[in-house]
Parts: sequence; C-alpha cells; structure tokens
Amino acid sequence: MDSKYDIIIIGAGASGLAAAVEASRSGAAVLVLEKNHVPGRKILSTGSGKCNFSNLKITPAAYHPGPAAFLKKAFTALPPKEVLSFFESLGLLWAEGENGRLFPRSMKAQDVANALLNELAARAVRIQTLMEVTRIACAGAGFTVEAQKVPPQWDKKSARGEKTSFAAGKVILAAGGPCYPQIGGTDSGQTLLLELGHTASPFSPSIVPLKVGESFVRELDGVRLDARLTLQAGGKPARTKGELLFTAGGISGPAALELSRRALAALAEGPVSVEADFFPDYKLADLECLVLARAELFSARSFAHCVSGLHNEKLLKAAAGLAGIPWTALAGQIERGALLGFAGLLKALPLEITGSAGYEDAMVASGGCAVSEVDPVTFGSKKVKGLYITGELLDVDGDSGGYNLHFAWTSGILAARAAAGK
Repeated sequence: MDSKYDIIIIGAGASGLAAAVEASRSGAAVLVLEKNHVPGRKILSTGSGKCNFSNLKITPAAYHPGPAAFLKKAFTALPPKEVLSFFESLGLLWAEGENGRLFPRSMKAQDVANALLNELAARAVRIQTLMEVTRIACAGAGFTVEAQKVPPQWDKKSARGEKTSFAAGKVILAAGGPCYPQIGGTDSGQTLLLELGHTASPFSPSIVPLKVGESFVRELDGVRLDARLTLQAGGKPARTKGELLFTAGGISGPAALELSRRALAALAEGPVSVEADFFPDYKLADLECLVLARAELFSARSFAHCVSGLHNEKLLKAAAGLAGIPWTALAGQIERGALLGFAGLLKALPLEITGSAGYEDAMVASGGCAVSEVDPVTFGSKKVKGLYITGELLDVDGDSGGYNLHFAWTSGILAARAAAGK
C-alpha cells in the first residue's frame, strides 16, 4: 500500500480540482486519482471550448429537480461571490456574456483548467492519471482506496495494469457522470456510491442537443443563427432566445439546450414541437409586407436574388423549399400564398422533437445521489463518515449558462474545507 494521505480525491474534473486546490491550501496532504490521461479534460469541452464557468445570477431556482432548501444552504455557506474570489485568487480574469454568463477573458477553457492546475503544481499536489478507482473500503478511522492502471481512451488494445491501494483519512468522491463518454464520462462513480450504501436515481441526458423529424435540417448542418424558440408541448408554451445551431439530425446551441430538459420531459407524455422565429423583432404582418414588397420590386429576378441579404442563404433556401417556391423561379410569378407561407416559416419554422443526441453530446445528466443523503454545508455523506460527494454525482442539475460548473466549484470547495477540518 502506498503512503497514507489526509484526503484522496477521486476525479480530476471541475469539483475535484476545486477541492484539491482548497484542501491543499488548508495544508492537507492530497492525492488526486483520475482515469483520464489528463486532468480537467471535461472542462476543456464546456461552452464550446470557451468554458462558461459561472453566472452572475446564481439562484436555487435555476436548478433541478428543485432541491431549493439544499441549495439555499450550500449557497449561504459559500456565497457565489466567494467562488469568483476563489478564481480571482488563481489569477483568472473573466468577461460577462449574455444573461449573466461568465467566461474566461481569453474565451479559452484551457485557461480555467490551467488556473487550477498551475495552483496544484505550485503546491506539489500529486495527481495520478490513468488510474481508475475500483473500490472504496472503510478501514478503521479512514479508508482504503483501490485503483487500477488503465490505458488511455484511444488505446483499445492494451490491457489494464496492476492494482494499487491507497490509504486516506477522508475521501472526496468527484468522479463525475456519464456525459461525453468519448472523453471518459462514465457512471462508475455512481457504482462506488451504491456499493457504499447510498441510493441514486438513474442518469439521463438533460442539457443536450435535440433530434428532429424534419429531413431538411441536414441542409442546414453547421449553420448558427440567433432565434427565438417556442416549445409547444401542451399547457403554457416555454420560450427562449439565443443562438441556435443546426446539426445533421437536429438542433443545438444555447437556445435549444435551454429548452432540452423540458422538451424531453414533455416527449415522455406525447408529441413535442419547437417553433423557431428568425425575425423576433418583426411582427408577422410586417415580415409578410416586406417579402411581398421585395417580390414586387425584384419581380423580374429569380427568387434567390429577391431574398438575397434577407437572412442566411441556407435558411432562406430551406424555407423556400418548404413553401413550395423554386429557388430559381421569377419572383413576379410566385403566388401570393406561397410568399406569405415563406414569411410565416421564417417567423415560425416548425421542428418536431423526436429525442436527444444522447450522452455523447450531452452537457449535463440528471439523476445521481439523493441530496437527502448529503449535508448541504459540508457535502459530507450522512451514511459514511469521512466521505464527501460532489458535482455531477449528486442529483442536482442546473440550467444552461454556467450554473452546473458553479455548483461543481461550490460543492468541491465546501467538501474540501470540511474534509481538511477548515
């Protein structure tokens, strides 16, 4: 067995690295075990590589399934401003985006990871990569943690290596969830929790690109547009506004991701559709008048020339096809009804939601350890003394906009303070 540590942290993701920094600052001897080949791998993929690491509007209302009392205590124990002070102490500068979103000033996720890793390097904190924890056992007043050497993700041929045991007084379980399995996301942390006597609800993709039934989206693959989305799923419609990204089989981007949780929940009850408005600053009647006026002005030209400059060409071409308007037809020969239909599609392009893109593209998964089994101030287990549970392993998932990373930092820092006796 290797030498004993004060604290072993399982997982070098957002909550694990934050915990490692805070624990090392308290003087604790810390070991971090990470199954990926590099620490902080998931951080690098967040926010399209820009890392929306927090938000100026942190509130329990932005989290689901709605553990408001739990989060209120956690955010009182570590106010959101203190999380920003934590990153300021690491030398990170940030910039504010839409709706309170906070990004590193460089707009590079690597700088968020580096801020954490540079601090750990300066404090000589030991991080062992390519080590997958297979068992956590209570041993007297502490724990024995068993781990096995594993090959990197891209190496499909090499066998697993030898097993090693480590001893620690406290353990912080920050092993993450199943999102992005292509870069190491698994539910192995939940397996460890269940073996220790905790209960957990199954994981499911939460903030995730949506699949749609319409085949024309293939023509728009890669197109990014600002839009107002309206989710039609019975009852009161849900709306959001922001960047919409078309994929080969559906929609993504901040606007779609914000609606994804509600869309998937509604899909379990029946048909779901989303309407995309690409002219939210126009009333339908005004847009109709604009299209009719352009058709009259450019009556001797092709429809392609008539609408050129109106919006993204691929979008206009797709809408024309749906309205039954040949792209090369003379604008003056197109029926009024078709022109009005074209305008209507730009105001309310219908998209039938058929499912999600799955864990491979999901930013966040719902499910995890029941928060009733965890102290909201220390994130200590109520079932196993000396065990702390953080981040994605808990049944807490927030809206898109930096809320989930903020919860990861919060839970990691509070767990480290408690584990280090600070």
